[in-house]
Amino acid sequence: MSTAAWPNRYADLAARLPELARRARPVLCGLGACVDVYVRLEEAARVLDGGPTTPSGALRERLLERARRGIGGEIRVDWPGGPAWLDARLPRRLGLGGTGAQAAQTLAVLGAPALLALADRSAALLALIHPQVHVAGPDGFVPARTVERAGRGKPPHYIVEFTAGVPAGDVVPPRSSRVIVRFDDDPLEADPWFTRASVDGAAAAGAAVLSGFNALPGGALPQVLAWVRPLAEAWRAAGLRRVHLELGDFADPAGMDEVLRGLAGSAAALGLSHSELVKLVPQGNSLAERAQILADRYGFDRIAVHADRFALALTRGDPERELEALMAGALVAATRASHGRIAVPQACPPGAVFTEPPAPAIGRRGAWHVACCPSPYLPRPAATIGLGDSFLAGTLLVLSGASGQPATIPSRVKETTA
Repeated sequence: MSTAAWPNRYADLAARLPELARRARPVLCGLGACVDVYVRLEEAARVLDGGPTTPSGALRERLLERARRGIGGEIRVDWPGGPAWLDARLPRRLGLGGTGAQAAQTLAVLGAPALLALADRSAALLALIHPQVHVAGPDGFVPARTVERAGRGKPPHYIVEFTAGVPAGDVVPPRSSRVIVRFDDDPLEADPWFTRASVDGAAAAGAAVLSGFNALPGGALPQVLAWVRPLAEAWRAAGLRRVHLELGDFADPAGMDEVLRGLAGSAAALGLSHSELVKLVPQGNSLAERAQILADRYGFDRIAVHADRFALALTRGDPERELEALMAGALVAATRASHGRIAVPQACPPGAVFTEPPAPAIGRRGAWHVACCPSPYLPRPAATIGLGDSFLAGTLLVLSGASGQPATIPSRVKETTA
């Protein structure tokens, strides 16, 4: 298909998104949520001072080196006083963070039902959640705005953004991206009410998301997987087929492998970025071949890969539906990049560039189907925060859909233990 045809296809899809949202079944969104502090790299470069042996100077060099290479990702910084130091010198712009939470937020903005795992009930975090996102209480799922505030909350993440061509210090980034800076480890949202209510409501759900494993402290994965895997298996036993693992950026590829092996057989689908796929499968003649190696290695039925300029999926399901899901994810992410916030797509974003994707729109690879589309690429986006999470939400908007009347959110749970 010619790249000239894709803008109109995306415009047609934008017109159909409200109906897709109306038919979407609830998505169970776990297991990460946090407060994000948004920082521009050019602002950070001005205030981070001192030599490379000082905490602020060392952080400055790490950030500028990533910007110089045009790569984002996530880093852990051993600087306990870092958050207070930055807060005293930079504007404090807050947003909701965590893949599960941002997926829920995006679905709610689009008008689709989302159920969020949330152990942190602090006022700072709850204030950022869309009023139509539901969280679990003792009697089932309720709107987040009705939940009682409690606790001080977890340390925030600092999201440092840079834009292609905009100087920061002595660096002119060749690509727009962001670096997630954590000054502490981030536990998953181990929410017992969500565990109970989500298992009870799994049969009515359209999909579930597992995420947040890349922010865990070293050595914590075995204990965490020991309670996450039974939860995913309980969802599937209750009738929820589409349990999706969103991998995230691990500093150590061994952590990726530990999560993938630990959830093999309980999570049916995997989502990851192109760079994460290359870390896991450096060999292979094509992206589809690498995705198949990964699927065969860990037993997934679906692999979805997102990148700046394209999205690709290897699936055993309906390739036409998969292509629409990829396009919805790419459109929702591009709309967020264009607006600088989560927004409902009205058309293909103005100024979007399309390039030839690495595979045909629909193809086969043995017993597998391959779907691929070019993404509406914005060389200078208004924001790069949460684009992968918005892509995930857009795909699940399509894949969680049901025919007939819109699904309702389970309001109560049975009087049983989880």
